[in-house]
Amino acid sequence: MKHVLAFDVSMGKSTMVIYNGYRQYEFEGEITHTKSSFKALKEKISKITKQDGQAPEIVFEASGVYSTPLEHFFQTEGYTYHRLSPLEAKLQTASMRRHKTDQSDAHEIAK
Repeated sequence: MKHVLAFDVSMGKSTMVIYNGYRQYEFEGEITHTKSSFKALKEKISKITKQDGQAPEIVFEASGVYSTPLEHFFQTEGYTYHRLSPLEAKLQTASMRRHKTDQSDAHEIAK
């Protein structure tokens, strides 16, 4: 079963959630857009890939310059990812959203 990593991007950081292949939430946390956080993220992705036998789905909402470091990391490491336009993300999550927070946004993007 394939995991999903979803990110709600802010200035200098992202809220990350991980869902397993059964659509069950496994992890929620914040990463800063720094070398050390990206190294830890790479290790987490490697662990999930080894566990599942395949790379996780990675998705985030494009947030202009704020999402550039995250996208650069994915490109540099050769990860396949899905970048949602803000309009697309809003349309897909509008019916589900009650309270807008970075955490709830990340969960809705994952779903």
